[in-house]
Amino acid sequence: MQYEKEFLRNLYRNLLDMRLLEQKMVDTYAQGRVPGHIHSGVGQEASFVGVLANFKEGDYYKRTHRLTAVPYMMGTSLDTFFGELLSKTTGNSGGRGGAIHIGELRTGDLGFSGTLGCDAAVGVGAALTIDAEGRDNLSFVFMGDGTSSRGPVYEAMNLASAWKLPVLFVCHNNQFAISTPSSYSIAVEHPGADRAAAFNMPSKVVDGTDVLAVYEAAKELVAGIRAGNGPAILECKDYRWRGHFEGDQCAYRDPAVTEKYMEEKDCVKIMEGKLKELGFLTDAEIEKMRADFDQEMDESIKRAQAAPEMKPEDIYDCLYV
Repeated sequence: MQYEKEFLRNLYRNLLDMRLLEQKMVDTYAQGRVPGHIHSGVGQEASFVGVLANFKEGDYYKRTHRLTAVPYMMGTSLDTFFGELLSKTTGNSGGRGGAIHIGELRTGDLGFSGTLGCDAAVGVGAALTIDAEGRDNLSFVFMGDGTSSRGPVYEAMNLASAWKLPVLFVCHNNQFAISTPSSYSIAVEHPGADRAAAFNMPSKVVDGTDVLAVYEAAKELVAGIRAGNGPAILECKDYRWRGHFEGDQCAYRDPAVTEKYMEEKDCVKIMEGKLKELGFLTDAEIEKMRADFDQEMDESIKRAQAAPEMKPEDIYDCLYV
């Protein structure tokens, strides 16, 4: 498939920004500046960047706690992002939600529950709204391989299929849920795609470390959904480089396998290689992109640190609204 230079460079830029922002969160957490936990998505960027390259105005997306950086790519400012990450009043919920609740509805972000999978129907509900209004939009519902085994996910899939609602269910299969290998806990090889037949949905399995492969697979499924053919499932096979949360020692997996993925299946380096081979990107440009964004993030973190914190008497504001 032929692509315009600018499209490919934008894909790469999103990959790079997601990688750098995820790494910056890890570093900021290690410095003791982030209340609560963060769940790093380093290594899984292509599964989100490739899918959401098909997003258009009026669509919705229902994400998980990984990648935390996705809301920035979708339009949430760095100041809002770091404000919420550092629990400051400049965050999108005034610091009440923290790392896993960054995001704004105006960007199509439907938020999510910390009890993964229990709110999959929210994304289906958004698709019901789209259907009722007669729009050619859709709802992207992301989940992990562990979440794919939860009952509420099956209920959401069944309803979406029975009513032919515009939903793309995206299983980003990083192979480990929290700490249990999917090969040990799931009876099928492909936790997302192999279950599609039960709900009469088309599905695809793709290498989640190749952003163009992800984009192309998602594009084909999205075209069918926008045409009114009902929901579909896309499974992106990738690998979580870090633990389930920062501080996780990862005693449940082989470090040599992790190292191999990091060396051979780095989605950012893979895309860099393709663009440099095409003559669309140089090492000097990459270095400048990295330096410029790093400076932007550092300046935003400084502003967030200087911002006020929520007062105890404000804790119940916006509890119901």
